[in-house]
Amino acid sequence: MGVRLPKKAQRRLSHLAIVLFVYLSVWYIILPPDSPLRLAIYFNHSRLRSFTARYSYTSYFHSRDAYLYSSPSPYPIDLSSDVGYLIKTGYGTRHRIPEQLEAFRQTGDLLGQEGQNYLVVGDWTAVNATDEATTLGATIHDALKMVLEDKLGLTYETSPRFVKYRNLQRAVDNRDDGKASTLGKSFGWELDALKFVLGMDLLYDKMPNKKWYIILDDDTYLVRPSLHLLLSNLNPQEPLYIGNAVGDYRGRFAHGGSAVVLSAEAMRRLFSRPDVISRAYLDSLEETWGDKLVATTLQKVGVYLDERYNHHFNGEFPAITRIAADRFCSPIVSFHGLRRPGDMVQIGRVLGHASQPVLWGQLWDIFGKFPMEDLAHQDVQVNQDHTGEVDGKTKGWPGIKSADTCKAMCDGDRERCLAWTFIPEEKRCITSQSMIIGAEHAQGKVSGVSWPRVDALRRRCPLLR
Repeated sequence: MGVRLPKKAQRRLSHLAIVLFVYLSVWYIILPPDSPLRLAIYFNHSRLRSFTARYSYTSYFHSRDAYLYSSPSPYPIDLSSDVGYLIKTGYGTRHRIPEQLEAFRQTGDLLGQEGQNYLVVGDWTAVNATDEATTLGATIHDALKMVLEDKLGLTYETSPRFVKYRNLQRAVDNRDDGKASTLGKSFGWELDALKFVLGMDLLYDKMPNKKWYIILDDDTYLVRPSLHLLLSNLNPQEPLYIGNAVGDYRGRFAHGGSAVVLSAEAMRRLFSRPDVISRAYLDSLEETWGDKLVATTLQKVGVYLDERYNHHFNGEFPAITRIAADRFCSPIVSFHGLRRPGDMVQIGRVLGHASQPVLWGQLWDIFGKFPMEDLAHQDVQVNQDHTGEVDGKTKGWPGIKSADTCKAMCDGDRERCLAWTFIPEEKRCITSQSMIIGAEHAQGKVSGVSWPRVDALRRRCPLLR
């Protein structure tokens, strides 16, 4: 039998519990929005909510994405006029801009009109801005110059990042393209951190009445019908900050290359706090990743990354995009890493005229060398790699002697394994919870997918049947 406390002691404990609850609640409320405790609680709550949404449904029509297919959509949107787009580039990567703009023109002119619907920011000032705009197809706004001269002041020009910027600008002014390109490629990633907040500031100043704002790298592509489906089901008057979540609880942020999406309300809250913006400009002198700075700045005004929409955003180019079971039937909004000449234009040709949302599970049929159904008869493929780089969703097995053994290991784990790769020279087997169309440098490797599981995923999606 348990110990039974006297009624008087029970009442005291009840009163103590109430007082403790009130005290903790008040203490939590008065904590700064970006305090570690608040961030930890929000992070774990968000992960739990995302996990529950991912695994609590069994069919396509009762999935976490079912709300997307309600008709009519609750929040009608015109992607060319209701969205403000910010494109970030650098001197070393500026050659990507013409292809990116051309790819978006093939989507029915997704970006709309420059200056009214989109802006491009960079890290240099052209000697002849008119000629450069003609060559690149857009005016490049020098974010570094504006941060230094208009936001922080010339007292900061000796900071390491501005010293690098001055060296780059000196080469541009001297028309030494070779040196400027080399410098831009060597430390352009570091200068990139200064473009985010200034770009957002400039975008919001010039386009204050948009419903949504999207930040893109110059090697990022957006799938128009997928983006339209997503945003037409989200309320821009809620403080939404969404994208491909990376990082830990202290700085959980939307990966910039996968596209960062902010609602009108999120931007309003941010730019109604000049003190927070001023702090962000100072922080940009030290912060390694500009996309992380966006998150830590938004946290100060109580806007946090909403991870319910992570599964729509992608940080890779098509061939190595990880197709996982938990998003097989979901619309995919973005691709990243389209850096080689022709890559961006090619994806624009392939997806530019898509009239329906593109699903992750469709990528093989769209970009693969053969239809996905052929995998039913191709248990083993030589010189292929369908698992890709080793990460948290792959498993390496040493001492494996044959491809058949590796395949059997994947087949024996049908609850999780989607693909396998055997490396004969290393006698190593890699199994993965996701699959890719095909990684480069696969010479000598042997690979395959778990067709029974892939086929079962296909059958759950009416659009893939």
